[in-house]
Amino acid sequence: MRFRIRNFSYAQPIKDPIRYFTPKSIYDLDKLPKNYEDFVNKLGSNYPGYNDPAYMSWLYKVRNAPSKIGEVNKVEYNDDHILTWSTVYSKLRHLHDDLACDKYKENFRELEELGILSEREIPNFATLNKYLTHKSGFQLVNVGGMIKPRFFLYGLAFKVFFTTQYIRHKSVPFYASEPDIIHEILGHVPMLADRKFAELFQEIGEKSLGAPDHVIDVLGRAYFFIIEFGILSDKVLGAGILSSSKEIEIISSGKAKIEDWSLQKIINSDLILSDYQPQYIDVVKIENLKEIFAEVYNYLKI
Repeated sequence: MRFRIRNFSYAQPIKDPIRYFTPKSIYDLDKLPKNYEDFVNKLGSNYPGYNDPAYMSWLYKVRNAPSKIGEVNKVEYNDDHILTWSTVYSKLRHLHDDLACDKYKENFRELEELGILSEREIPNFATLNKYLTHKSGFQLVNVGGMIKPRFFLYGLAFKVFFTTQYIRHKSVPFYASEPDIIHEILGHVPMLADRKFAELFQEIGEKSLGAPDHVIDVLGRAYFFIIEFGILSDKVLGAGILSSSKEIEIISSGKAKIEDWSLQKIINSDLILSDYQPQYIDVVKIENLKEIFAEVYNYLKI
């Protein structure tokens, strides 16, 4: 089942007063609402694990844990969760050897050598944050699910990456209806450890602060199509691909629809959620990202 997000009209007055709140410091992020997209309600019985009471109880316990800057929630993962992590980790690790971009593989190897990442256990945020703070200044802060793009981007401005901590149901180890800890850690963390890439993240966030809705929409789309589903010619950059064995296999098959970067195209394209992507954006090389986002900022006059 697909959920599509198209362009929106911003002619109607904004009723939510939090829209006008712009954080001035990292601790102001705690004042933002962390409401998340309710994929369980939208998918109903199609949500993996929906008919598993023990899993759903655990899922909501993790979702509803407090979210606060500088504090880390310790999540208890059972044997099923760890087996799911191990199964996916092992398969992705093999696929990454051939298709992940060099910077991702370099940082992934370092995380393994330091004992932070392994297929044996799901890493805790305290250890990850110590590593990321040293490498790029970023930190992970838990949220219950996919929060509003505005507030996610606001976090980036202060080197905060809002992140889920729950893991997908054991019945579908290679598919997640929404971003889970496999996506967050195996997709994003290795690139977040790169200082230049992290600086780009922070810059995108800073451009979002206090911005009108149409700016947030375009910034969010650029982030989605490049940071989540971008490729570098014959290598993968996007976290949404790197954390999905199926997406990687689609690309490696040679049957994927690959589109050159086009700002107007991404503005007019649907965002596909809870399904595999119908197209991927080729930015050719990672050095092009600065220029690409400069084009976005120029278009938005920010």
